[in-house]
Amino acid sequence: MDISKVKKKVTVHQVAKEAGVSASTVSRFLNQTTFVAEDKRKQILEAIRKTGYQSQAENSKSSALGSRTIGVLVQNPESPHNTRILEDMEKVLFSYGYSTLIAAGHWKIKNQLHGLEYLKKSGVDGVIAVMGNLKDEHIQEYAKTIPVIAVGYRISGHNVHSLCIDNTIGGYMATLHLLQKGHKRIAHIKGVQEQPDGVTRCEGYKRALIEAGLNIDPQLIKQGDFGSELGYKKTIELIESRTSFTAIFAANDQTAYGAIKAIHDKGLRVPEDIAVIGFDDLATSRYFTPSLTTMRQPIEEIGAICAESMVRFLEAGKQLKPRLPPIELLVRQST
Repeated sequence: MDISKVKKKVTVHQVAKEAGVSASTVSRFLNQTTFVAEDKRKQILEAIRKTGYQSQAENSKSSALGSRTIGVLVQNPESPHNTRILEDMEKVLFSYGYSTLIAAGHWKIKNQLHGLEYLKKSGVDGVIAVMGNLKDEHIQEYAKTIPVIAVGYRISGHNVHSLCIDNTIGGYMATLHLLQKGHKRIAHIKGVQEQPDGVTRCEGYKRALIEAGLNIDPQLIKQGDFGSELGYKKTIELIESRTSFTAIFAANDQTAYGAIKAIHDKGLRVPEDIAVIGFDDLATSRYFTPSLTTMRQPIEEIGAICAESMVRFLEAGKQLKPRLPPIELLVRQST
């Protein structure tokens, strides 16, 4: 099949543009991997009718070039963090004539394994696993039959390439910033339990406290889930526990949003009473009130590099060892 002809066909990206939704939403609708709201379903159906889109299975199921579809396993496809990664990943993949098929794991290992199996049965050429808490052996076993790029893991082996930022350094830098601001009682709201990013960010937090000669107080560490709702609840718990603290290092920006809302609802001020720092630098963080101090990780670069790496591996058999830009501290009003 002539690749140039594949590129001229209507893509998921074009359907998404016509429908006014993201390409990942169209992919989830087409493959029924997760729930899509009724209003969006109607928009997508109308866009398919207008563009004359045909599914990848109809177009190239028997192609010698493979399905020209890349499976993507994410935890929550609607989260701002995943949306930014997916959008840049899809732009690169679509430019090479590939479509995406998305499955969601929702931080549950059973769901993630089911998602991987679904992607394999769907005939994808390769899989990009974005975050998660799968065991290395799960990924290595899966990669015996299909190429995998694992984001947020440190794993190597046949058919496997991993891409990971140094979250320990990120957690250390975030806590060090608060220490340099004069804070000694620093709380931490963790990410998903046993998820590598959340675990290593907490390790960096502890390391900074120990190097500063401070004790680690278990009462100041709360288990979160990377979501605003639990960030809010755990901050309320901290305040109502009467345990003294003057700053919070939240495992990510969404957790920080919940923390700031809780502080405000308790009649306290950020940063005058309690300073807050997040992690990610979501697009909304600079416009939050107060604007959020955070650790910027190269989200868009991750999506593009994953896509380029997968295409080069599939089409040229080349494994890449890309280097990501370093994590960066962005100081704003919340500290």
